[in-house]
Amino acid sequence: MRENGNCFGGRDAIVRAIRRRSDSSKWEVGSPLFRIRGKWAGTAFLLILAINVARPTFAQTPADAGFCANCHFQETGALVETGGHAATLDCQSCHADRRPGRVGQSHRAIPRCTSCHDLTGHPPHDRPRGRRKEIRNCSRCHAVHGSTNLDLIQTSIRTRGRLVPMLFDSTAGAAPGGFTNPDEPGTGLCEVCHRHTRFYTSSGDGEPHFKDTCTDCHDHALGFLPVADNDNCHICHDVESARFMLPSGHSENFQCTGCHPEVKVTPGPGHRAVPACSDCHDNATHAPDGMGFPCTQCHQPHGTTNIDLVVEALQTVQGPVVPIRFDNLQGKTDGSFASASDPGSGVCEVCHTTTAYYRADGGGAPHFTVSCLPCHRHSGGFAPP
Repeated sequence: MRENGNCFGGRDAIVRAIRRRSDSSKWEVGSPLFRIRGKWAGTAFLLILAINVARPTFAQTPADAGFCANCHFQETGALVETGGHAATLDCQSCHADRRPGRVGQSHRAIPRCTSCHDLTGHPPHDRPRGRRKEIRNCSRCHAVHGSTNLDLIQTSIRTRGRLVPMLFDSTAGAAPGGFTNPDEPGTGLCEVCHRHTRFYTSSGDGEPHFKDTCTDCHDHALGFLPVADNDNCHICHDVESARFMLPSGHSENFQCTGCHPEVKVTPGPGHRAVPACSDCHDNATHAPDGMGFPCTQCHQPHGTTNIDLVVEALQTVQGPVVPIRFDNLQGKTDGSFASASDPGSGVCEVCHTTTAYYRADGGGAPHFTVSCLPCHRHSGGFAPP
């Protein structure tokens, strides 16, 4: 609303603009924003009352809302009551002045979300184009000026023409107030809109799925597409990930993706390659009968409590699985190639049934007690010199 080319401020600005003149019997509406005299003053005062009555309000004027609250009462109220978009930002941080010294419609810019945030539309195939569509896309889930929920999540989300109340005060994957709600299936943040997904649908149905934090696999920057990387392999491959935490030459030099290149973008069976040991290693396999054993007969590539990735339980050629302790390379010593206190239980003994030395039954002719490796080299398949 304009008068003499100047724009009225918000309701508080208008009220403050009414000042008693030195002659208490007369009133004047006067302000740097506008100037109304004479017979129009009464009309302006009625207009002020109408603005006060018609305008939607919070319970009270936010004490710290500042000048912007004069017109943008709801937005600044949300900012003051919830902390706003971020603790380090105020209104002017995001809304650049387009008409310095003047206020009114479009006097400040409304930035694109991508000015600060990476963005892909959700669902991912629906990437928004243009500033307005981009903002609408983000505001489906986020209240940009502040929310009582975490991560600026709206307290009500519109889905299929209705508003659904939303509580989001936990980043747990499956918990009340989290991404999914096991107490009331179908009401969680990631559920209320889903109708055609395999998991966590708005109907409360769906196949069993992980209960970890959804964003561990579903990347916000990619429109919540599922992504498998070094940070979330443990969700599907928990046993291998636990082993990979143990010290070894593999874990010290590689991450998961260093050995397992991507085959398919979407996580699932076969999405990453399983390389052959020979892709990196040139050691010959142990082949006493001419038929080489697989490397995994003796080694666990993801990690073990033994040195050199030697397995903790070995499938012998005789059939039984036997426990293996291997923590030194000394030779005939407990925890080494041959056992001193329990003959037949060392890693080089448990499979031997026809050798002249160090057999699984604890028998055999006397032999060297030093490390086996100087004579029986791994690179030669442990064949004698």
